[in-house]
Amino acid sequence: MGVARRCGVVLVVLGGLLAVSVPLYLVPGHSCDGGWGCIVTTSSPQGVLAGYALARPRWLELYWALALLVWGGVVLWWYRRAGRLGRAVPAVAVAVLLAALAAGLTAADWPGFRTSSAVVESAKLACFNGATPLLVSAVALLVLAAAERSVALLLFAVGYGALGYVVATYDAFYLLYRLGLLGIADLSHDPWGVRQLAGIAVAAGVLLAVGAGTLRVSLVMRRGRA
Repeated sequence: MGVARRCGVVLVVLGGLLAVSVPLYLVPGHSCDGGWGCIVTTSSPQGVLAGYALARPRWLELYWALALLVWGGVVLWWYRRAGRLGRAVPAVAVAVLLAALAAGLTAADWPGFRTSSAVVESAKLACFNGATPLLVSAVALLVLAAAERSVALLLFAVGYGALGYVVATYDAFYLLYRLGLLGIADLSHDPWGVRQLAGIAVAAGVLLAVGAGTLRVSLVMRRGRA
């Protein structure tokens, strides 16, 4: 079993778990009435998807605790079947350790660092927030890329990690505004309650598309060698 096939399954399973979580990011619809309700945090190095901003933080924590077990179990089983279990263990272990760290810091209500440096303030992202699954999985994929010695997976993991950081620190509607896809008056309007899930849905789509594409390429190469 080749690297592409092994990694493709890892990405598809992760993307599927992320896609299933999308409904948990739905919030009550909101339309700006010109008052205080129109104020929106467009960006923050400490995160825009913190627990207090989520509609269902406890459900998300529970879901991702179970999803981590599912993802780790599937990855270890898949790599054991391929005879490469040792390459998957470090990635799964890192994901579990980072998740445990996030849970511990959140339980301790760690305030993070208050400095003028956005990079240092981003340490607050180590606490559980809506983008924690993206950040944790990005680090796990970097570790897996190193174990697999895969440049392609390494480049993807770096790009995916950057996407995770953007989702964690920038409001989705603000990004659409910066891309010219929304007017400034639309920044505060969210009648469908999809502001928080937009970035998560994009990340899930990227994982599923790249994972499925990788498996497709792997299948074509196998047929070509047959």
